[in-house]
Amino acid sequence: MRKGLEFEKLKYSESGYIPMLPEPLEHFKKEVEPLLKQLENVRKTVVLPMLFSFNREISKPDVDEIYDAISVIEEKSNIDVILFSHGGDPDQAYIIGTLLQECATKKLTIIIPRYAKSAATLLTCAADEIVMLPASELGPVELMIESPETKRYVPVRTFVESIEMIAKMDLGEMKLDVLKETLNRIPITELRDFERLSEYIKSLAEKLLTRRMFKGDSEKAKEIAKKLCEGYKSHSAPITLFDAKEIGLKLIDVPKDVENLLWKLHKLWISTVIEYENSFPLEEAETLNFRVGRGVIFCTKRKEKEA
Repeated sequence: MRKGLEFEKLKYSESGYIPMLPEPLEHFKKEVEPLLKQLENVRKTVVLPMLFSFNREISKPDVDEIYDAISVIEEKSNIDVILFSHGGDPDQAYIIGTLLQECATKKLTIIIPRYAKSAATLLTCAADEIVMLPASELGPVELMIESPETKRYVPVRTFVESIEMIAKMDLGEMKLDVLKETLNRIPITELRDFERLSEYIKSLAEKLLTRRMFKGDSEKAKEIAKKLCEGYKSHSAPITLFDAKEIGLKLIDVPKDVENLLWKLHKLWISTVIEYENSFPLEEAETLNFRVGRGVIFCTKRKEKEA
């Protein structure tokens, strides 16, 4: 079994032993794959779901999984990527975006049925065009670093503002000790490069936008990258369909029947995969990647109890 692709157990079929998923995830796969085929027939494209649960962030191993999924697709002229993610490592999001740009020989469309924030918004900049539904949401592309304690990505601005807040607090003789303890928990070498790294993230967005969506118009790409990276005071700020149009991103409308299929897919995602994850604590979870249609699902499963 290939490393990184974990399954709960095996079952036997005429073709031999095959992986078996937890029941809710198996149900999701069974119900969603016909919807993906319908979308391909209607859109005349290759439909590539790329769904990250709330317990999973875009990270380095995901590039390998996505490349493996794409490499077996023979016809790659027009690709629709259905994306759900709250973000993660911007470098890896950039690599995935570049990979998708290289694979789609004609048009790359990234579809956001509901949610693609932070690094996932950066990834979305790789598209020729974007599909957003009325409830869809992008987010600011802000520099994120991994918290040494939680191992989750946190905006650098949060660390900076924490230090500024402590510096202003009336802590008397304790202030110096509190500041020292705070700095011990923060990758201070990266904070010192905050401005340079912020410019770096913005340059990644510019490059993705210049290659496809605004090919031949580098100034427009630069303008939009600046808005996405610097135009919001809160990292959690929603960039709605209306906001995305106002920013200048290239969005297209889809027929009502396509919109309904996309929303049905999203509701199944929430009611099966997300609800399954919510049924057990995070400390009892382990990572799980599995194929659905031509794409990959990145989620978690409950750890098996030791006998």
